[in-house]
Amino acid sequence: MNISFIINRWIVFLILILFFNSCNKDKWNEPTTVNFIVDVNREEGHGGKLYFLSGSIVLGDFTFDGKRVQGDDVYFKNNFSSGLKIDFNQNVSVGDLNFEIPQGTFTKIQISFSTVEMVGENQIELDGIFNSGAGDEINVHFEFNAVEKFTVLSQSASGSPEIVLKKETPMTPKMVFDPIYWFQPVPIELLNNAEIIDIESVPTILINSTTNPEIYNIIVSRIGDGVKIIF
Repeated sequence: MNISFIINRWIVFLILILFFNSCNKDKWNEPTTVNFIVDVNREEGHGGKLYFLSGSIVLGDFTFDGKRVQGDDVYFKNNFSSGLKIDFNQNVSVGDLNFEIPQGTFTKIQISFSTVEMVGENQIELDGIFNSGAGDEINVHFEFNAVEKFTVLSQSASGSPEIVLKKETPMTPKMVFDPIYWFQPVPIELLNNAEIIDIESVPTILINSTTNPEIYNIIVSRIGDGVKIIF
C-alpha cells in the first residue's frame, strides 16, 4: 500500500478527532440560565406556635464554586460593595443573582456569601407570629447586625449533591433561610415572658442585641447554619 496514502488517512483521522473534540468542548461551554430565589422557611415551629412570613438580608458578596464532570470547573464571585438588600420572596427571583452558567453535570456546587453593613438597614430581619400560651398571637421582629459568612453545599430536589444543568432547561434554585432551626433551642418560657414593645403602635416581641438579648444570643449561635440551596 502506498505510504503517502496511509499517512494521508492518518492525517484525516486526526483532523476528525480534533474536530469532534472541539465541538464537544464548545458544547460544554454553552450556558444555561440560573435564577436564584431567596426565601424563608414558612413552616411552623415550637409545636405550631411560631412561624415566619417575611424578612430580608443584605449581601456583601456571592460566590459560586462548581466542580464539573465535563469541561472546566466553574468559579466566580460577585461583590456588592454598597450592599445588596434582598427581601425574602418565594415567587420572584433576585435580579442580581441571575447568572449564565456553563451546562454539565456538577458533582458539587458550593455557594458562599456574607452579610455586610448597609446604612439604615439590618443585615438580617425577620417578621413572624408567636402564639403565646394564652392563645394570643403576637408579632415577632428579629434584627441581626453583624457580618456573617455562610457556606452552603447545594443539593438537587432529591437531596443529591449531583446537579445537572442543561442549556434548554433554565433553573430556579431556592436559597431558603430557616429561622425555625435558629429558634429551635429557645425555651418556650423565654418567648412567653419576652419583653414586648410597640412597633408602629403594634405590640411586638423585638429580638436584637439589646432587647431580649438572651433569646438573641441563642439564635445568633446558630445563624451561620440552617440555610439550604435546592436546585
